[in-house]
Amino acid sequence: MLTKAYQFDRLRCGIGSAFLVKIIKVMVLALLLAVAASAQASGVAGTIQEKATTPAPDSPTTAQKIKRWFEMDTLNLSVRYRHMTTNVNLNASDVAQFRFQAKGRFKFDNKGKYSISAGIYTGNSITGGWGSTGWGTGGPQTNLYLKQLYFEAKPVKGLAIQVGGIAPINGENTEITGYDNDAYLMGERISIRDAKKFFFDEISLTNAHIGDVFRPSVFSRFKRLDESNYHQILVKKTLNKNVAVSADYTFEAGRDTFRQGVRFSIPKFKVFDSMRFENYQQVDPNPNYGFAISGDKKLNNRLSVKAGFARIDTTMFNGDWYGRGNRVFAGWNYTLTRELSFNGVWLQGVGPLPAANSIRSRFEVALTFNILETLKRRKVI
Repeated sequence: MLTKAYQFDRLRCGIGSAFLVKIIKVMVLALLLAVAASAQASGVAGTIQEKATTPAPDSPTTAQKIKRWFEMDTLNLSVRYRHMTTNVNLNASDVAQFRFQAKGRFKFDNKGKYSISAGIYTGNSITGGWGSTGWGTGGPQTNLYLKQLYFEAKPVKGLAIQVGGIAPINGENTEITGYDNDAYLMGERISIRDAKKFFFDEISLTNAHIGDVFRPSVFSRFKRLDESNYHQILVKKTLNKNVAVSADYTFEAGRDTFRQGVRFSIPKFKVFDSMRFENYQQVDPNPNYGFAISGDKKLNNRLSVKAGFARIDTTMFNGDWYGRGNRVFAGWNYTLTRELSFNGVWLQGVGPLPAANSIRSRFEVALTFNILETLKRRKVI
């Protein structure tokens, strides 16, 4: 369905190989500057150490040595059972699936101003993040894909530049009205985070290519670096301890869309700890509107719950749980240990759905093992 709905034109930017050469030059220059700065800092540190009279510090641990060059952001493994029925009450899915997520970065300098980030994930499509075990409906899907691979430079405080295989950003919107958490882009992004100078906590400008629905590997999408069918301008602001907002304009392969999201809490409101209202307006070429409202509640130190309502009027690269139509949803997350959590979600279509094969109900439960937490606890990294 997505393949039919999205026939992306290749909009050439007219920069081609020259653009890649410029990127390589920038990366090389950044690396040289980082090495020079590191060498200079080492020289100064050596001079000070020679003059110091205090005892030398203890030798760095193995974890500290690893962290100097490499940092891990995400490393977890999940398994889930998923059941779905269609609008005509037919079973669409009864399957056991697994998910692997690993993301880290290599740092050229000690402070991590210049780095290369990489993310390896399951899921064989732009909105897919799980692989099938082969138990239940459908065959096994065991491939892992390098979905993200990009160079990042932070030359000055508050400025970040990314080039390569990156992920979309949603601001205060979630994957209900924004982009799926598993979605990917190929392009570049500039982010400014300096509220004192620019009022907003974040201003991000993205120029990229979106598409290649069933080509999750960056190696099959690097050719898109000289193509562009996706532009986004996003701003984000925390107004106070109770309210945070964001807004963006996105051009995506001929479609113009505005999005806004607000996350807020009401003091002494006992039903939810925090609530969120998010929406989108597609203004061209086919105007439509969608929104979601949800609330979160932490019942105790281990258990948290969530509930809400979503209305989606168009097919887009949002979370695959939230297709066209009206749905209520609820979920929970229970922390078993520092590394292990148990969660689930239930969604139910309300009112008419657009097609016979539209998903009317969905239920799933999942168990997640946070491998990174174990490695940190054992002081491996």
